[in-house]
Amino acid sequence: MGDLTSRRGKVQGMDPLGGRTTIHAMVPEAELYRYAATLRSITQGRGHHERKVAGYEPAPPDVAKKVAKERAAAAAEAH
Repeated sequence: MGDLTSRRGKVQGMDPLGGRTTIHAMVPEAELYRYAATLRSITQGRGHHERKVAGYEPAPPDVAKKVAKERAAAAAEAH
């Protein structure tokens, strides 16, 4: 769960069942890049994840500034 929260995730709940635990969380899609490999590493190959788009939320100010700066730089290079 610590890995999910470090990715700006919000844990919604946990369901233990038959020796396994399902974690329900909301995590920004941009933060899930290479998550499958990370999860396999954390769980010694036993973990897997599923994704569903649950909606959209505004990005935090620091993330929005970073994206705006990157887009401005890309636009400047294009001209």
